[in-house]
Amino acid sequence: MTAQTIPPRVLLIGAGSIGAVYLYQLQQAGCEVTAVCRSNYAHVKENGFKLLSVRYGNVTYRPSRTIRSLSECADEIFDFILVCTKSFPGSKPSLPEMLATVIRNKSTAIVLAQNGIMIEEEVAQAFPENPILSGVIYLPAVQTEPGTIEYRETLNLLELGTYPADAPADHKAAALNFADLMVKGGGNAKVLEDIQVARWSKLLLNAAWNPICALTLCSDGDFLLSSEFAEELAWEVMLEVIALADKVGIPGITVEVAESKFSIAKRRAKEGTGREMSMLQDIRQGRMFEVEAIIGNAVRLGRRHGLKMPRLETFYALLKGRYEAQLKELRHGSALK
Repeated sequence: MTAQTIPPRVLLIGAGSIGAVYLYQLQQAGCEVTAVCRSNYAHVKENGFKLLSVRYGNVTYRPSRTIRSLSECADEIFDFILVCTKSFPGSKPSLPEMLATVIRNKSTAIVLAQNGIMIEEEVAQAFPENPILSGVIYLPAVQTEPGTIEYRETLNLLELGTYPADAPADHKAAALNFADLMVKGGGNAKVLEDIQVARWSKLLLNAAWNPICALTLCSDGDFLLSSEFAEELAWEVMLEVIALADKVGIPGITVEVAESKFSIAKRRAKEGTGREMSMLQDIRQGRMFEVEAIIGNAVRLGRRHGLKMPRLETFYALLKGRYEAQLKELRHGSALK
């Protein structure tokens, strides 16, 4: 077999709702995908995935190989490692510690398809020669039960860029190659010169709507209809993100961009099509949620720069309380088993 006929080899870490859709796209593009599954391992190993979607129709498929632990593929070399797990800064083992078991080649590109800001540095420090590709995801899919993915909208966008933005040419080439695979597989992907602008643009949405939905158990649209104070609260959180981006030198995070993002929730409120954000989905299903990557990193960055963000700081304190309560519930449940 010649090098031209060898399919790209991808290791997918985190085959939940987003990971499962990307698995399908990469296989449609001709990739060989090994998927690390956790809570859905037994079902996926036996039955594969069932994708119920507007974009791709209703399809059943399975990874090229399904594994439960990274140790099962420690001797293999991959072209790309796609990380679709939630981002938990400070967790043990850390993401770099987990990746160290499977990275055997400095040409292996690490794709961080995760929410939040300031999530790339620890990976880049651990693997300074490997391409670090930072990805911002717009893909409204939900895993309703193990192995079943509902994807009821056509929205599908992966914004991709190197970390840092001035990475070597071969790192930028890896970003272009991965974006080409996603497009070939039926998705939409584009490579940006500075991915941090896109990360902070999405933070406008995540910092406002994830805490609000998680703490109120409302969809974004339902919250806007709940009182005359609702719109003001969500908007002023976005203004705090704009002020922080300006303080730390992230360009393009403007009132106009925030208004465009905010208009999505306003439209949903009018149409009665509000969306439950990922933090609320996690709380409903008893899972841990990304309080540090989305909110904690932002408020700590603000404090370092002497910027007061009272609404985000309040959200952070309340969400940390909910996070610790969720953690106790999970530990109690595990102790009873």
